[in-house]
Amino acid sequence: MLKFIQRCDTDFHYMREHYTCNPMIRFPFDSSRKRMSTVIELDEDDETEHGFNRRLHTKGASEIVLETCSHYIDANGDRQVLDDQIKGNLDDIIKSYAVQALRTIGFAYRDLEKDEGGPEHEEKEEGSRIYKVEEGGLTLVCIAGIKDIIREEVPGAVKQCNQAGVRVRMVTGDNLVTAIAIGKECGILDANESTDNQVCMTGPDFHAFVGGLVHKDTKEQVVVLGKEPDKEEIGDIKKMEHIRKNLKVLARSRPNDKYIMVAGLRQLGDIVAVTGDGTNDAPALRKADVGFAMNTGTQVAHTAADIIIQDDNFASIVKACKWGRNVYDNIRRFLQFQLTVNVVALITSFIGSVIMWESPLAAIQLLWVNLIMDSLASLALATEEPKEDLLRRPPYRKKEYIISPKMVKHILGMSIYQAIVLFVFVFAGFQFVSEKVDYREGGVESGAVIEYDPLSPPSKANLWAKGGINVEVLKKHPSWAACNSEDEAVKSAGCNIDFFSPLIFNGMVSDFQGNVIY
Repeated sequence: MLKFIQRCDTDFHYMREHYTCNPMIRFPFDSSRKRMSTVIELDEDDETEHGFNRRLHTKGASEIVLETCSHYIDANGDRQVLDDQIKGNLDDIIKSYAVQALRTIGFAYRDLEKDEGGPEHEEKEEGSRIYKVEEGGLTLVCIAGIKDIIREEVPGAVKQCNQAGVRVRMVTGDNLVTAIAIGKECGILDANESTDNQVCMTGPDFHAFVGGLVHKDTKEQVVVLGKEPDKEEIGDIKKMEHIRKNLKVLARSRPNDKYIMVAGLRQLGDIVAVTGDGTNDAPALRKADVGFAMNTGTQVAHTAADIIIQDDNFASIVKACKWGRNVYDNIRRFLQFQLTVNVVALITSFIGSVIMWESPLAAIQLLWVNLIMDSLASLALATEEPKEDLLRRPPYRKKEYIISPKMVKHILGMSIYQAIVLFVFVFAGFQFVSEKVDYREGGVESGAVIEYDPLSPPSKANLWAKGGINVEVLKKHPSWAACNSEDEAVKSAGCNIDFFSPLIFNGMVSDFQGNVIY
């Protein structure tokens, strides 16, 4: 508006300095009043209706300001009586602007009488938020339509939210027609939803429908919202649940309506994120699971919010959602990888120790696996960039465990598979990879050590100390006598010592020093 005034070659700095009362008399904007007013002092020679040099200027919601007007300024600049026909024409103009997604603001003034509404004109009726001097008798100057240009990326961002299972609702102070038009431009509303009163509502209608907020214990209406957040609940939760899936646009809403919306959705178990930039948005920002404040917002909004959007762009919220899901998925990938590796190491060390009396994995090997291999692989998993596919699936449930049943299935399945592979190599590895085994010729400990290839065995006469197995151990075998019998018939019938068994020579028996072979 100030830029428009400058384009009209008007110096608003001069106007402020010249006409502002000392001290300033201003009635600030209030969401329940939907208007703000300022009292100015005219020059002594300026003509006024009552001969008093003070004038009230009001701007606010066009339909509300229009209701307080009894006169209007015509195209010639003359003050005329506002009859029903002219008022109807003005209503049509307001609606035509609203259909074009224009926010309409009405400008009006009123010449004051001396001490009207008190010396500072601040008197109000008991229980009313409207000042007496604002209640009526105003002269309508104009109705202006203001266009908030929707950024090109917003409709696409809303579509991405819908695909991601995030429902976008618009809570605005604009009138219902304007809110519906903006909702259609943004992609929040479909063309056939604008007439559904369960999809598009006004703040007062919503408050009356769900019964507002009541105290859990006393069931009385909560006057100061947020004072006892744990004791607040929706008056009629069934009706709130009824419109939860349908309501998309809440017009002419007050801060209390926004707060009630957040409280109701959270009471139903939804995860709620709220955007806002004003002081009035602070309670809802604080109540939500995640509060997004605009960078151009007030300090109160920044304090109440969890995240501040630096570029004031709705598309940045979608990016935040995508990155949040990516971080969560990366944590899950990291955990699945780490738990699988550690479960396999635990199984291998435990079962190997039980069978072989010593862990197949040495301490330095475990350190290598955890510090070198795991660290690099985990970093690769944890730093993966987000993909667009993340916004094509529904969000995780609120109470879902970070280790899902699917992850448990994968961890156990891969752990068992890897453990089987490791045990095959531990106990039968030399069947696949040829290894040199030392033995003492003739079974004599002092005999010459000769390299022996298990895949090309020597004669049985030289196998008594194969692989370092003590002859005394072999003598304890039940078929030792049969194996050393001169009678071939006895030997073939009773000798069942398998000198080439992978289990015997791959960890089942200790060597001379008591160390596990292999």
